[in-house]
Amino acid sequence: MGLFNIFKKNKKSEAEDELNRIEADLLPDEGIVGEVEHGGPSEEKSGDKEVRKYSFVMGVLDTAVVEGTENLVVTGNIKGNVEPNMVISAINFGDDNKEVIMTTVSGIDVDDELREMATDCFAGLILEGAANSGIKPGTVLYTRDVGNDSIHDAYVASLSEVYVKERELELTDEEIDALSITDCSEIWRLNTWYMTHEGKEEEETVKKVRIERLNKIVSSLCKKIINADEIYYVHDKGTGEAHLYSQTFDKGNGTYMCSLPNIMIISKAYRRHYKRLYNNDKTELAVVRNGSDKMGIYNFLAGNFYINGACGVAVNAIQISIAAGMLVKKPEYKDIPIENIPVTNPDLVRWMLLIGQLDTLKKDNEEALVFRLYYRFMGIEMTKARLIIPMKHQSPQEGESEGSENDGFGIATMKGKDKKDAVIMYTDWRRLRSEYGKDWDGMVHRIAGLVGKFDCAINPTRFPKAGMYVTEEMYKNMAQMAKPDEK
Repeated sequence: MGLFNIFKKNKKSEAEDELNRIEADLLPDEGIVGEVEHGGPSEEKSGDKEVRKYSFVMGVLDTAVVEGTENLVVTGNIKGNVEPNMVISAINFGDDNKEVIMTTVSGIDVDDELREMATDCFAGLILEGAANSGIKPGTVLYTRDVGNDSIHDAYVASLSEVYVKERELELTDEEIDALSITDCSEIWRLNTWYMTHEGKEEEETVKKVRIERLNKIVSSLCKKIINADEIYYVHDKGTGEAHLYSQTFDKGNGTYMCSLPNIMIISKAYRRHYKRLYNNDKTELAVVRNGSDKMGIYNFLAGNFYINGACGVAVNAIQISIAAGMLVKKPEYKDIPIENIPVTNPDLVRWMLLIGQLDTLKKDNEEALVFRLYYRFMGIEMTKARLIIPMKHQSPQEGESEGSENDGFGIATMKGKDKKDAVIMYTDWRRLRSEYGKDWDGMVHRIAGLVGKFDCAINPTRFPKAGMYVTEEMYKNMAQMAKPDEK
């Protein structure tokens, strides 16, 4: 640090006008904290025959305060060119409310020598008055002409170098607390990649320690998700619910299996990228706000897990998967009479929703194979399901007394296929209440006792793809599929 002591004097005044101008340009008032506008020409300096362009990006690997000053030394791998007195931007790319910090480069050190310029190398930069600016490993320094992809790449590379490779996930509790949802998910993803590539030859004891350290980060990530101000998720336009992600595998013996489905949640920091990725005719990005009681995200996840049948969440990437119970504990109904247990059928709903997400099927395409797999699982669960029939008390007509033949209950029906009456049934009270008012009650029934006389319309809502119409022939087929599972 001896070389850096000569930079103790404050040089901010030399670039104050430029700082104010660039700060105004880079922070447009869009009503959203921390949105950064990238692009536009770099500053250029002209000579008689030379135009020198200074443009760079650097992910911070380490920081240290210059003794006796407010200046900060940061180290990292520079891509591009940087020189003293440049005004640059700094951003914690993974933070939900990321703000652009403006700072000035006071000096450059390369190989323990002061330089007038650094290009495409490892270097230390002295940042004017940045000791308390929040710059840390993973922060990205850049000039205004650098694109968003380059900033993101520098952010990811620095997390990989510092936390995954150098420190082997060893973080203090304070450091873990300071990480964002995005930081945690990226470190997890990068560690998974590292362990299957560069780190696959590590000793078993080292791998075991990595797993223990990763578990601390994942535990913190779960708390951050539940307590976030808002999260985003991939919403399925066809079913009206969170999109479910499941993978199908060929077992190699003529049979197939599929993974239990997760929903995909997106951190606020990544929402703009994923909004472009998932804004199509099938899906869109939707927001869940936690609210003043901090229960909005918890309730959203609980509904997706224990009503819709999702088995966990993927965070920003499919391979970053958290089991449902780590975020929201499964309800326990031990010693509660069955008639007092809320009616839910998550094991049925998950397959109905997955089927509803499929496109138009052709006889021999891959989705037809997936459909048959989902349909078998759905059929097995349909034979077990306890469903709710909307039911309304019918008062006696004028002039009749209580207990007359017209005094009783009416159940919800609809005209089904071939003009046959179909009984309306719901998998849970939430869906029933979305279609029927509070003056409607419900009667719990299984399909088996009805389907001989009526067809059954399961979960009819304004999202037809989320429901299922069951005829007697279909139900017999489902019952046949369920036989091998019976003990």
